Amino acid sequence: MAADAERFLHQVNGAGSRPLDSASWLQRAGLNIRKASDAQHVEAIALAYATYIRISASPLRAAIMAELVTLSGRKRSRITHDLHLIVERFVSYGGETAAERLAARKLISRDVRAIQHLESAKVLPSRVQALAATPGQGLHAWARQTAVAKRVSTSPPDAIAAARRAKTEARQRALVHEVSITTRRPDGSRKAKRRFAITGVLGAELARLRRCLKGLQMVAKCEASTR
Repeated sequence: MAADAERFLHQVNGAGSRPLDSASWLQRAGLNIRKASDAQHVEAIALAYATYIRISASPLRAAIMAELVTLSGRKRSRITHDLHLIVERFVSYGGETAAERLAARKLISRDVRAIQHLESAKVLPSRVQALAATPGQGLHAWARQTAVAKRVSTSPPDAIAAARRAKTEARQRALVHEVSITTRRPDGSRKAKRRFAITGVLGAELARLRRCLKGLQMVAKCEASTR
């Protein structure tokens, strides 16, 4: 993975050939795209991904990231990932108005989640652009997969199973079931058949109810035949 990242950065503007001794080289290596096409944006994210791998493997990682915090001009919070700082070196997300800044933050978060998916899936940086061109793939799809993976990892398995059971039970209770009761005369002939609509019960509960009614009808039939 690290070797592929190095080769990929070297192919793009010779970025990989520059020494990784500080964050200043990122200002030269980054595309700094403000109005980019989708293809250019994916290329920038591929470069950010390769750079993230390269920085993560460097013994100077802590110093480089500290310098990136200074370059960003804002304080790093506990939820700020290294990738938040890196992607902003490659893509200028804009944000002059409050609405634009909010949109920029959402887009940055999406790109960070997309790269996190690429890392967890062990996608090589050099393969990112080709993968993005595949139907069903792309930054949005990768970001969604990261979000789903995080929800699953933070939810206990029994809680997930319980939620699924509750959803199934709710669907069953919303159904309307028809139950019929037949009454008979002393000679055994049918007197009347009444139908009732029942809702709010589970399938197992309805099955028990029908068995009970059938049993009662058989008892009534036997009593009628002995009179």
